[in-house]
Amino acid sequence: MDNLLKLVEKFARTNLLVVGDLMLDRFIRGEVERISPEAPVPVVRVLSESTSLGGAANVVHNVRSLGGRVTACGIVGNDEGGNCVVAALRKTGASTAGVCFDGAVATIQKIRIIASPRHQQIVRLDRESGQPASAATRKKLRDFIRSALGRYDGIIISDYGKGVVHEELLDVVADRVVRSKVICVIDPKKENYRHYRFPTLITPNKSEASEAAAIAIDDAASLRAAGAKLVRRWRAQAVLITRGADGMSLFRPRQAVKHFPTEPRDVFEVTGAGDTVVAVCALALASGGSYEEAALLANIAAGFVGDEVGTVAVPGEKLKRSIADKI
Repeated sequence: MDNLLKLVEKFARTNLLVVGDLMLDRFIRGEVERISPEAPVPVVRVLSESTSLGGAANVVHNVRSLGGRVTACGIVGNDEGGNCVVAALRKTGASTAGVCFDGAVATIQKIRIIASPRHQQIVRLDRESGQPASAATRKKLRDFIRSALGRYDGIIISDYGKGVVHEELLDVVADRVVRSKVICVIDPKKENYRHYRFPTLITPNKSEASEAAAIAIDDAASLRAAGAKLVRRWRAQAVLITRGADGMSLFRPRQAVKHFPTEPRDVFEVTGAGDTVVAVCALALASGGSYEEAALLANIAAGFVGDEVGTVAVPGEKLKRSIADKI
């Protein structure tokens, strides 16, 4: 635990690039007191509305909240939502040097309606155009990564399958990772399973790992088989399969699997937990930590996400206090 505490202290000296699908999360909170006479649906009396950074933007927020320096790289629409995302990123202290505006797309927004008294999410509305960004904008992203990556200690690919992360971009990243030995942590999605190569660490959840490996994970043996297959498929230095309440499992070439159980807690929801995992892992590895230390820290930090409803960034001081309490 002393080593973990020292590792977290090093986060402030780490500079990361986050590439992925930038989103805006909106939360409408209210009370349900009756069922609508028009249809069998609850009537929500709105009490408050708020916004927060979502998707890859939440990864950026987590890196900043944990003390690291970070630059956001992605695409937003030339709209109110895009302006809101960029302003919120800058407010955290992140650089937006890699953010591109594209009038052909709409900024992705996820609207969650959460009802008291149980803080239950009753519906989510997604606003997105479904149109790909222009070829010129995608090239601009690749050119930024190609020219800028050498200035960073590590890169996070936060892939939500919305089109920002594409085959040519991943080729650029893989080339730079191999050449410069920069830390690369990937949160994968099915749209690009075929295209990930040479990550330092890749963090599928259990469902994604099962899908990518084409192995139904239903026991320890199938988990081991899937993890080993994904290490080979993606030529990864490590694969960390996150398994919700069952913890995490770390796979590396020619090494025994290591399991990291979670601490028991009451969990409202896990919105953004994967964002926290990749942020912590990238900071830990780029700060000189081991894979085991990265997984331990990510396990602790991800648990905090379930303590609250909505998309949250884990404060570095909260992580340090939790570690100190275990010493």
